[in-house]
Formats: sequence, structure tokens, C-alpha cells
Amino acid sequence: MKTSVPPKDDSSPSQDTTSSPHDEDDAALHSMRLRELHHSVHNGLNLISSALQVQARRSGNAEVRRELGIAVSRIESLVRLHEHAYQHEPARAPNASEHFEKLARQLQAALVDPRSARLLAFTCDAEFQLEAGMLVSLGSVLIELVTNAIKYGKGDVRISLHPGPASITMAIEDDGDGFPVPFDIPRDAGFGLRLVSRVCANSGGTLSIDRTVPFTRVVAVIGLRA
Repeated sequence: MKTSVPPKDDSSPSQDTTSSPHDEDDAALHSMRLRELHHSVHNGLNLISSALQVQARRSGNAEVRRELGIAVSRIESLVRLHEHAYQHEPARAPNASEHFEKLARQLQAALVDPRSARLLAFTCDAEFQLEAGMLVSLGSVLIELVTNAIKYGKGDVRISLHPGPASITMAIEDDGDGFPVPFDIPRDAGFGLRLVSRVCANSGGTLSIDRTVPFTRVVAVIGLRA
């Protein structure tokens, strides 16, 4: 049986879903602005790192040189994180679990004395993807918490990620004795932990200290943008 096809009615609304030149121009402009932003941030971080290294070389105080060295390592880790994140468009984000495992290895190389037996262990429940902005935010949280664990904790550092549909839970553990009691993050924490707490809160998540374990465990919950 032959089925007739009605003639096209030019007056009916178009169902064409192809992108218009205007949409393509907007996408190209957005991509260009992202690249410009990345370039600006990358250069700014490198300038800060260079300035801190100069100050460290000029300082005659070993403790000051050590603190500046830690700051430089943090910045260099952020540079590598930013480079890796913005090699990908948000619509084609990398495997985030693989990305953070690589970052953990970079942090160990940057922050742990090679003569030390301390290790950074990384686990993740499942593979997942994030757009570039969230990748950088979560990476910044990981860098700060791991840096604190290496600087103030004891023994090995364990990083675990638990991705969920609406949030990602990150737990950082070490073999230290934990935080003093009482310890209120907004009141008692240093700038780094307060910054992490703000990042978590702004995403709809939380930063907390797990008191149910006999070692140091900090848990960050980062809400995912809809």
C-alpha cells in the first residue's frame, strides 16, 4: 500500500534543530573567552610562583624558605590542574576519577620528600565526568586538604572519592591524632580550610571533621550544578 506524503506547509513552524550561524558565533565567542581566561589565570599563577621563589632564595630563614616552598608547590599544582582541566571543553570533560588520581600523584611528587616513606593512596567508587569549572573547584579542594594532611598529619594520606547524582563526597585521611576538641572550622581553621569550607558551602555542600574514627579524617561534600 502506497502512503502519500502531504506537501510541506511553509507556514508551519520549522522543526529544524540545526544550529544557526548566530548560535555558532556565540559558541565560538564563549570558547575564545574561556581560552583567554585560562591564559590569564595560567600567567598570573606562574608570576606568583616566580615571585615566591625569588623571595625564598633571598630569605635567610629556613622556616620561611620551607613555607614559601610549600606555597610554590601548591601554586604549581594548581597550574597543572588548570592546564589539564582546560585542555577539554566542558561538553567533553575528561574521566574525572582518572584526572584526580593523576593529580594525587602530582601532589605526592610536589609535596612529599622523596626520602620519606609516606604515600598518597587514591580510590574512587566509579568513573565519572565533570565540566571544566567543577573539575577545577574540586581539584582545588583536593589540593588544599591533601596539603594540610601532608603538612600537619602523620603517616600515609588516603584520598577517597564517592560520586553521586547530586554531589561528590571527598574524604581525606591520615594517621594523625585528629583535630583538637573543640575545633570549629569557621572560627579555628586557617585560611586554607576556611576557603575549602566556603567552596563547599557555595555549592550546597559541607566540610566536616569525622570524629567517629581514631585518626584524622576530613570529609568534603561538593554539590553538583544542575
